[in-house]
Amino acid sequence: MEVINIPKVKLEKEADNSAVFVIEPFYPGYGTTVGNALRRVLLTSLPGAAATAFRIVGVDHEFTTIEGIREDLVEVMLNIKGLHFILYEAGPVTVTLKATKSGPVTGRDIKLPSSVELVNLDHHIATISGKTSLEAEIRIERGRGYILSHEIDSREFAIGMIAIDAAFSPVRRCSIQVENTRVGERVDYDKLTLELETDGTITPRDAIKQASEILLEQFSIFGGEVPSAVELATEARPSTAVEESGGVEQDITNPKNFSVEEINLSIRTTNALTQNGVKKVKDILAAGREGLLEMKGVGERAVSEIADKMDELGLEFN
Repeated sequence: MEVINIPKVKLEKEADNSAVFVIEPFYPGYGTTVGNALRRVLLTSLPGAAATAFRIVGVDHEFTTIEGIREDLVEVMLNIKGLHFILYEAGPVTVTLKATKSGPVTGRDIKLPSSVELVNLDHHIATISGKTSLEAEIRIERGRGYILSHEIDSREFAIGMIAIDAAFSPVRRCSIQVENTRVGERVDYDKLTLELETDGTITPRDAIKQASEILLEQFSIFGGEVPSAVELATEARPSTAVEESGGVEQDITNPKNFSVEEINLSIRTTNALTQNGVKKVKDILAAGREGLLEMKGVGERAVSEIADKMDELGLEFN
């Protein structure tokens, strides 16, 4: 029987925030399968930080001009969106910007706490063209993928905060190319060339590593007790599933067994819970109000939202 060997990875080119990886030889067809999976995860699923809202002193809404500032507010907003942050805590974190001198305003004018790093310090934000100053607050959060401004939970925003479309993904560009390569007498094996570029908050090597770990974690559900899970599915028993630990049957129609992602909490609350190890509704109930409030990133508003959701599910939450 033919053996399916594990291909080798070669870093063919690396410069600044971009790299080209060549992986070969893949068993025929596997190059496309693996390449597409990696590309999708790289572009949509890696965690990152981004500005989700901002406020400029003296400005009431986004469709206005700022006295003494060359750019209008929409241009300033787009420039803020282009700031590439690294957030070393759960967040959200609000940073301040203050510029008083005439000339360009860049990322260097932002006052950053130790928990926040700005990669592109020279990124242009605005231009002061008169005797005026520019004071602003920028809210930074962690997330995945791309979230439109109207999807961002604004309930905890300070007055005057304007939501921004947030691009959390640290990977800016990713492309794959699959070609035939020779293995022995066969010429139909696959050679996968993967080219990617990041925003500087993560290296291409780390991006590939994280994407691979995400895929491995997803495929791990088929390990261990696979036969039992498949048997249950073929026996048409939709009301039960088997947990890996001990093969204990679990009623998946019971709301206590729902994951926190399934109950439609706000993105911020869901992220805060998962980052504190709260995976299921039963974990929320076990922690209770006091336990949740002790968790990092979980405040009164989040607990109030959770309480409302527990009430909707018909669960007692104390």
